[in-house]
Amino acid sequence: MRVYLFGYLSDDFFGRVMVTPNHQTVEQLAAQLTAWGPTPEQPGTLTVMNERGEALDSALTIAQAGLGNGDIFTVVRGA
Repeated sequence: MRVYLFGYLSDDFFGRVMVTPNHQTVEQLAAQLTAWGPTPEQPGTLTVMNERGEALDSALTIAQAGLGNGDIFTVVRGA
C-alpha cells in the first residue's frame, strides 16, 4: 500500500510530500529524501526521526516503524 508522508531534511528548509510504498525501509526513505535535497552527495550517517523526535530503526519498513498517511518525519545528517 502507498502512503503519503511529509519529509524534512535537517539541512534544508523545504518540506517535501512523499508518496511511497509502506514496505520500503526507513533507510530507503531517508535515501530518497536526501537525493532530492540541496546536497545529496554529502557523506555521513542519516537518522530518521518521527514527529515525537524518536529515532526510527533504519532496517524497519515504513509500516513497521509506525509511519502512516500524513505523518511528518525528519532526516538528520550525522546524528
